[in-house]
Amino acid sequence: MPTSNAAAALRALTFVVVAAALFTTGCSDWTEVGTPTATGDVGDFVVRPAELTSDDYVELAGQLSEERWLEDVAEVLNDSLILPTDIGLRFAECGENNAYYIPEDREIQICIEMFEGERDIFAAYFDTEDEIEDAVSGSFLFTVFHEVGHALIDVLEIPFTGREEDAADSLAAWWLIDDDEGEESAIAGALSFYTDPDEAGDLEESDFADEHSLSQQRYYTLTCLVYGSDTDQYASLLEDEWLTPERAEQCPAEFERLTNTWYTLLDAHLKE
Repeated sequence: MPTSNAAAALRALTFVVVAAALFTTGCSDWTEVGTPTATGDVGDFVVRPAELTSDDYVELAGQLSEERWLEDVAEVLNDSLILPTDIGLRFAECGENNAYYIPEDREIQICIEMFEGERDIFAAYFDTEDEIEDAVSGSFLFTVFHEVGHALIDVLEIPFTGREEDAADSLAAWWLIDDDEGEESAIAGALSFYTDPDEAGDLEESDFADEHSLSQQRYYTLTCLVYGSDTDQYASLLEDEWLTPERAEQCPAEFERLTNTWYTLLDAHLKE
């Protein structure tokens, strides 16, 4: 079980720093901004206006747009990937804390309610406003990149085995785990699953039938990948019991397989 001692790792996280760190993930030698590198790179991640059904979130939507929460992610992705078509990104009022990729529209919708929902979850875990804000930012990034995983599986026709949801989790982890600050977003994403209120009580039969792995399983998988990426740097994850010793032994090999898998699957679509 994670302890608050590990929360200090999230304090350094800011959205701008993570976005800059992600620019170097997945490929060692990126092109300059806006430089096309391959025939067929005719698509972009395109940020679209927020889709609101009430006036409740107009101010928040304007603030998020001004602070470029989606715009910075789109810029990183467009500088990194060769796409055959546009993929939309937008905030939407959904009535729940969630996010979706809509294949028929080729659009990722991030529910604007997630900011309130994640804040409520993390407020019960962290002590300071800075820690809560950092955790919400990190969880947001993980959520976006999870949905990016669904989008890339669709438009690039990426093969996968097992659950598509697990594949999307693994792609998000691959993007976020690097040598700088991105791992903190993966940790925040993991923590959001650990504290998932939907699975706080007894599990029902429908929980096992869901297309997602159980939240606790997703938590341990993400934590394992971060730990496996650098067992010395993230030794506190084991020391503070974010992982069991038995699982921790497997984590370096799991991270290596993750890296090899996504380099192989995305090799033809990465700008060099």
